[in-house]
Amino acid sequence: MKKILLGIAVIFAAIGCQPEGESPNISDQNIVISTDTQALNARISLDGAGVVDVIDPAFVNNRILEAPAGKLPLMLVSQVEPPTYDGKILKATHIDLEGEFAYVSYNKEGPGFYGAIEIYNIANPLKPQITAQAIFKTADINSLSYKAGILYIAAAYDIDRDNSVSTAAQFLAVNVSGGNFTSEFRKSNIEGYAATDVTNTDTHTAVASGANGLIGLFNSSMQLETELSIPDLRAAKYGNNLLAALSGREGIYLLNPQTLNSIGRIAIPEDIPESKRTMDMGNELLFVSEGLNGAGIYRLPSGDLVEKIEIPINPEGVLSQDIVTNAVSYDQNLLLMANGGAGVSIADLNDLSNIEKLGIISLSGSSNFVKIKKNHLFVANGAGGLQILNLAKEEDAPTDNSISCEGTSKYTGNQNLNVNSNQSMAISGSNAFKNVNIGGDLVYCGSMSVENSLNLNSGGLFEMNGSFAFGQYRKNNTLSINSGAVFRVHGSVVFYGDLNLNSGATIEFVGEGNSITIYGEVRKGNNVTITGNFNDTEGKLN
Repeated sequence: MKKILLGIAVIFAAIGCQPEGESPNISDQNIVISTDTQALNARISLDGAGVVDVIDPAFVNNRILEAPAGKLPLMLVSQVEPPTYDGKILKATHIDLEGEFAYVSYNKEGPGFYGAIEIYNIANPLKPQITAQAIFKTADINSLSYKAGILYIAAAYDIDRDNSVSTAAQFLAVNVSGGNFTSEFRKSNIEGYAATDVTNTDTHTAVASGANGLIGLFNSSMQLETELSIPDLRAAKYGNNLLAALSGREGIYLLNPQTLNSIGRIAIPEDIPESKRTMDMGNELLFVSEGLNGAGIYRLPSGDLVEKIEIPINPEGVLSQDIVTNAVSYDQNLLLMANGGAGVSIADLNDLSNIEKLGIISLSGSSNFVKIKKNHLFVANGAGGLQILNLAKEEDAPTDNSISCEGTSKYTGNQNLNVNSNQSMAISGSNAFKNVNIGGDLVYCGSMSVENSLNLNSGGLFEMNGSFAFGQYRKNNTLSINSGAVFRVHGSVVFYGDLNLNSGATIEFVGEGNSITIYGEVRKGNNVTITGNFNDTEGKLN
């Protein structure tokens, strides 16, 4: 049985737990469903969690003091070990986000067919939870897409071990609701060895079948209505009233989404055989992962090139064939690129005539897939398994007039912020700092993160209006509030590092709707004052 291998060859080292209490799907003994949330969530940990840096490649080899403060506060909120079944380790292949849920597909790298789909509840961005899992004993799950209560799935089956299908490439669908699978899995044949991608148009579901190459339009009854042969199909994406299909040999086809008639073509270099690639869309824009050539941005429907974004770093000790853009994801003017052994890079596309390359997220492992939507960011990251991050954007910060933001301005200094004892500073925006030292008065309105240390000296005042994140889990990062110093806050505060409240320190929560989450240790001296209305989610300030 031939198998089309998808993705860069990265074997997950972390081993997950197979849930107890699993039960097979009623009509398909090769699909095993589990809703044992305790066992499923045992794979989720805080290891490595906390504030993560976005590294500007231009400053990698320079003194750290010269690097400017980051513009995008990021927190790694969870790491998830990959699922296993029958001793087989699975890797994430695709992720879709909708509302309070994330849907993740998996396959087994190398020979053999095993796959999975997991549903995550992400309503609490700091505490994602796996609510359901479907293990496929005879199929790789290569891609999925959610629409109106249904998951549409691209799969590759072992037809020698599963007589329920007549073609290896399969299009599947299942109803989902409230974080659970609520129907049986429905299947439809499509010619080829592996269905590689799936996307929903306004009237159909488009499924790509790789290698021998076919894109098919299925109706709501999962019947194939129209098809078009395209060799070496990797990905399909609908948007802007057209359907884009990516061939590893022949570039990008722009198609009518109802007839598959040609609208145009975009020529790109031939890609590495049998490797996963993705596309995404924005308003009149197409984003394409182009392997060794980074990411391409094209205008639609013309197909004109806007810019090619190169992979920003070439790390030592990583094979050149592993430094490739495997996937792209776009949302709210941010473009993320999963660059294999070169990590995940971010670009700000607010001004297409002057695209700002923000840098590389400091995550471990090889990045095979990335998905961003609003404040949620998921990365399928090699030996690191699945990594779940939260973005703290200025416009989403829970600010109000409890702390005045009048007279604030954007910060343009370096990543080590110092406010002297005779100094007052008022900042607004979103910034990521390495270290902060406050001897005078600091007002910050917006979203702020501090990776290593924050020291609020005696007599100092720090007023934080918005969202604030500090430290890394179990990495000896400490925020110290000293005698006579006041930390006045409105909004949300998350500590992954430790909090030292020295004798005479004060925390004041002002206004309503405040929350504080502390994963590190809290050390209190005498005469510490904590006032105001707030939700202490972990009960650490009692």
